[in-house]
Amino acid sequence: MKLVIVMLVLSLSMFAQDKESEELKKVMNSFASAMELIQHGILHNNIDEMNKGAKMLRTDDESFLESHGKALIRHMPENPEFAKAYAKRTGEKIRNYADSLDEQIGNRTKSYSKISATYTHILHECVGCHQKIRKR
Repeated sequence: MKLVIVMLVLSLSMFAQDKESEELKKVMNSFASAMELIQHGILHNNIDEMNKGAKMLRTDDESFLESHGKALIRHMPENPEFAKAYAKRTGEKIRNYADSLDEQIGNRTKSYSKISATYTHILHECVGCHQKIRKR
């Protein structure tokens, strides 16, 4: 009986971990799609695609990366507080860059150099976070 209870508890905890990881994957896939739209918009001078991508970078939940803390911590168990804090700062920076991108896209002169530079800054934030937190 004890073995059944232990197995049930383990399977439920694994299910919860998988669910958290799946939620984080959905967020990251959404970010990847947003970045792809922005890049395609830049390459083809398509303002609508750039706008759509910039809007996708922003989420309704401003603490979305923090809320996926358990999934993030699994990538960096030796320093979980750093993982959460770093992800939070990165999320804030990405939101700020997305706001800048909106302004640049909405500007009448539409400086594609500035838009491209902002896109590159966002990409650097993404890559930096993955390098720091996802070491494996």
